[in-house]
Amino acid sequence: MPDHDLSSPVVELCREFVRIPSPSGQEGALAALVAVRMRAMGFSVETDAFGSVLGLRKGAKPGPTLILDAHLDTVPVTHAAWQHDPFGAEIAGGRLWGRGSADTKGSLAAMLCAAAALDDFPGTLIVSASVCEEDLTTAALAHVLDHHPADLVLVGEPTSLCLGTAQKGRAGLWVEATGRSAHSSRPELGDNAIYKMVEAVARLRALPLPSDPELGQGVCELIEIDSEPKPSPGMVPHLCTARLALRLLPGETAPSVLDRTRGALDGLEGVSVRVLDTSQRCYTGLAIAMPEFVPAWKNPGQALQARLLEALGTAAFAAPYTTNASAAAARGIPTFLLGPGSIEQAHTVDEWIALDQLTAAQAAYTAVIRAFLGG
Repeated sequence: MPDHDLSSPVVELCREFVRIPSPSGQEGALAALVAVRMRAMGFSVETDAFGSVLGLRKGAKPGPTLILDAHLDTVPVTHAAWQHDPFGAEIAGGRLWGRGSADTKGSLAAMLCAAAALDDFPGTLIVSASVCEEDLTTAALAHVLDHHPADLVLVGEPTSLCLGTAQKGRAGLWVEATGRSAHSSRPELGDNAIYKMVEAVARLRALPLPSDPELGQGVCELIEIDSEPKPSPGMVPHLCTARLALRLLPGETAPSVLDRTRGALDGLEGVSVRVLDTSQRCYTGLAIAMPEFVPAWKNPGQALQARLLEALGTAAFAAPYTTNASAAAARGIPTFLLGPGSIEQAHTVDEWIALDQLTAAQAAYTAVIRAFLGG
């Protein structure tokens, strides 16, 4: 598509979305626009307590329910060295530039265009524009599913339009080492908590991690470390804390992860570990809270998977990242990922989406809807 060709509705809609900043917890302005656009496209619209916007279409006769979910929120713009305005939705070089273009405003625009153009289908079609995915993955979609049970969930994340059939999970672990303060000139009178943490981290880094033939190896990465008191040039620290980011494989649970981690720290006095709790206030004013543990999954429905792959004419994809899809997969709902762009484009300076991927995404979503709902 030439740079000056802005006639495609999906491109125009994505540009509108990118122009509105929507960091997690601050999606209100974008949610309002999405609701307006949904109504103009023929959807019945509802906004739930957390602020997710749902566009619903009922088919001509009864049938299954399909939910297509893409999140409204983005990571913040934290770096000044953008060559393209992060909210300019500039088109150049065959790309649409801006924060959220790949993750996941392009998916949302293509889902809406595909669902709005569909006619003569059975069942119910719901497009979910969900909130707070970046900070509280699964929480908002889980709330949607509480009120709208589904027979299939398709989550719009950047998969280069391959069908995501498996996904790693994520967990946040908090490790705490306690000691005893003393004057730094007489450290033998204290118990330095940092030294305990150094040993704890060494043990955790040496811990064998599970692996999976599709998803690869699990991850346990130290991402944050701190001590108290600070600043304190004259005191042995009495407390040291660390945060670990885990990437999980199917079958791992919070108890199994904690058992493995605590086993590695066995005998190390004054060291404890727990799954982090996390919370965020939505733009509606309501707070969401959840443990920072999102399970991995693999889709077990081989027949449905084969049907969707045939409809798309694409390959299966195992996602090394974590998405809202875990909310549906954990309930036993057949769940897949599909979206334009690559994960390498997400969360970056000068985020972008290729225009040919964006326009092809509408056809891809149409193919999946038709293959599942029929009509």
